[in-house]
Amino acid sequence: MPARLLLIVLVALAGCEKTNHENIDKWTRTQKGPGKLKKALADESLDADLSAHAGANMVRMGNDPEVREAFEQMSPARRVAVIEKLAPRLWDVARIEKEDDLPGAPQITAKDALIGLRKYASDAGKQQIDTYLIDWYATIAYEGRAKVGAVLGAAVMRMVGPPAAKKLMAVANATIAAPNQEKTKLRIGDELMTGMAATGSPEAVKYVLDIAKMDRGDPTLPKRAMGALHTAYVNPSGLFDLADPAALVPNLDTLVAIAKDETMPGQAVNDAIELIRAAGAPACLPPLLSVIPYPHKEPRFRYAVAYAAIRCGGTTSFVEVVKALPESGTYAKDDLNGAVSGEIAKLTPRQPVLDGLRVLLDDKGKVPRWVAIEALTLMKSVEDAPKIAALSGAKDKLVGFWGDQSNKDPKDRKADPTLGMRAKDLADALTKGTAPDAPK
Repeated sequence: MPARLLLIVLVALAGCEKTNHENIDKWTRTQKGPGKLKKALADESLDADLSAHAGANMVRMGNDPEVREAFEQMSPARRVAVIEKLAPRLWDVARIEKEDDLPGAPQITAKDALIGLRKYASDAGKQQIDTYLIDWYATIAYEGRAKVGAVLGAAVMRMVGPPAAKKLMAVANATIAAPNQEKTKLRIGDELMTGMAATGSPEAVKYVLDIAKMDRGDPTLPKRAMGALHTAYVNPSGLFDLADPAALVPNLDTLVAIAKDETMPGQAVNDAIELIRAAGAPACLPPLLSVIPYPHKEPRFRYAVAYAAIRCGGTTSFVEVVKALPESGTYAKDDLNGAVSGEIAKLTPRQPVLDGLRVLLDDKGKVPRWVAIEALTLMKSVEDAPKIAALSGAKDKLVGFWGDQSNKDPKDRKADPTLGMRAKDLADALTKGTAPDAPK
């Protein structure tokens, strides 16, 4: 064969390389290889394992954005078939041999690829990927691993859900039980506690609550543990979707105990109250009602609980909430309006709110009537002005009305008004159209 013809044949053969596993590995080392890998991944006529092999090599080379793009363009059935073969290959890249080691760049990229492709997998494929992700994160190195990559560990634990809880609790147990902690206890990390909370597991919620009560020589621990639960169930700040509040319901008694524990930091108590409310109606209402009368040393405690209870039950239960407020307590007008009367005034629809407030207006207690006249005024219910004015003879003293005046000169301190005096002022404001707007 003439040399020129032989050269043409060899070039043609080189341009038609067969797509097999040997060549897919070779293409990682050639100039045109990345393009060939991309084509192999997208070719739906190829065996799914060959496409998966190409995709895994693209991830190894840092071309994971092109992998995501290819999957977006695949037919659904093809995605499922390729992911079934690709996931184990990605796991081979992502796997970290030592539990206490932190990952390198290829391992992080492969882990992120597993997370990104999970949405395309079958149910069985999702379960397999979840197993890989749990093994990747749930080690003694969780705190470091949770912070690397495109997705934070807590968001992954929220995605994986309750199956991750048992291994994360084992990691926490290992931290707590580690040797040589006689003088200084190991720190239980924020990422680990948030990850446990985010799984949505009732057992994990209980575990984090137990951590909040532990004495490990760490005064920040109660606040951090309760903060982790608050992040998962009240305000994730965009990190992930709220965890399923059903996990809070079996733990309501413990949350109540923490809310009443006067040794707890104020923020931990506030978080406990909000977590009770986050459990959702009707479960949240009885525990909150039971806590409202508790004589906590912090004066704002009852406001926080009443506020949470109003938000819990809405129009159907605010009458019960107000009646639970102790008559013997001191109440500052601004605090009462901010947490109770003002919150009631914001409830909708309007008519059930007016009906409930009129029930309170007829109550014999001082606090229910006071809350009612404040809320009706904030709602600009002019039709109730005559009934509010009818209370102008009430002699009940509104103790604490002006708030804390201890720093004022005695001659500048205002005397607490009676319920009747306040009713007259509010009735006049309604009649004259000068009533304040309800809080937004």
